[in-house]
Amino acid sequence: MIEIMVVDDQRLVRRCISAKLNAVPDFSVTAEAASGEEARDAVRAKHFDVILMDLNMPGIGGLEATRRVLAVRPECRILGLSMYVSGPYPKQFLRTGGAGYVSKNTDTDELVRAIRKVCDGECYISADVAQHIATSDSLRVQRHGIEALSRREIQVLQKIAIGLPHEEIALRLCLSAKTVAQYRRQLLEKLGARNDVQLAVIARDQGLADIDSLPDEA
Repeated sequence: MIEIMVVDDQRLVRRCISAKLNAVPDFSVTAEAASGEEARDAVRAKHFDVILMDLNMPGIGGLEATRRVLAVRPECRILGLSMYVSGPYPKQFLRTGGAGYVSKNTDTDELVRAIRKVCDGECYISADVAQHIATSDSLRVQRHGIEALSRREIQVLQKIAIGLPHEEIALRLCLSAKTVAQYRRQLLEKLGARNDVQLAVIARDQGLADIDSLPDEA
């Protein structure tokens, strides 16, 4: 039997989740908590296989509650439940020691699957959350790549972003076509792009598409 505690500040939400989980033959919701403080106190008195933790609560909140619960029972598996699938919440929760993260929009079947996974020692992240994490990581890599670009590389990137052919870029920047091609290869490598279209998208995303931001002079 998988013993579960449901932590959510909304009583109706707790009861609804508990009823759905108790309907699963090998699940048993043995406690409910309305706050992070209550969850922390509950784990001092009893062991739970999985804690379903709402992250958006008044008081110490879900993130701090997770830290305090794990300080008392580091073996506990905590599954984060939140309306926020993007932003800092998912990564902060997982760094805190959370075993998984699911959206409040998830259906019962996925929630049951997530609980089983984390109880077995695995990490579970719902697809919508995983997509936002992957996108965030991609943008962070791009920003770090942008910071590593030289002045000339940025100038070439800006020209690529407005669709100029390489011969025109060479003419405008007083460079040889061979040199522009070399700068392009460096941009592809540093920004993790595969072609000029992706370079243009990155330039626009990072606010570099305005060709007046850097003059053509070296």
